[in-house]
Amino acid sequence: MRTVQATEKTVSIWFSQEDAPPRRQVLRLVRSALEERGLAPWPETEAECFAAGGDTLVIARPAAHSLGFYFEDLESLLAGALACPDGESDLYAVPEGYILTVAGDMAVSALYELGASRRISPDWAVHAVEQGRCLIAHDAVETLRRYFSS
Repeated sequence: MRTVQATEKTVSIWFSQEDAPPRRQVLRLVRSALEERGLAPWPETEAECFAAGGDTLVIARPAAHSLGFYFEDLESLLAGALACPDGESDLYAVPEGYILTVAGDMAVSALYELGASRRISPDWAVHAVEQGRCLIAHDAVETLRRYFSS
């Protein structure tokens, strides 16, 4: 038996006394649950699966959509970042440079021209914070503008 709950921010599917299907099928079920309720499917999905006894619970949500851009030096980082609007953004120090992450709607052409785009997973960001690599959290573009814009 399956029990499905869906909102625009969360889908939960409880498989009772049946095996959960493979990940690919679970993602299709999540998409179908959203569509059946007249909700827009998410561009990307994060899902967690919890199993106990003969039951499995899947909790899915839209994936955090942030883009990462690698910059070799401070000059190119500033040129790209200062072209962006203010918004959710983080700055990380990495060997040989910097990574600036921005919300998907903040990605202006200057970031692509001056930096190298990188796919940043939420796990990478958590690891970078744990390693002390996060220089500015949440408002990196705004903070850089405050200190470096004339």
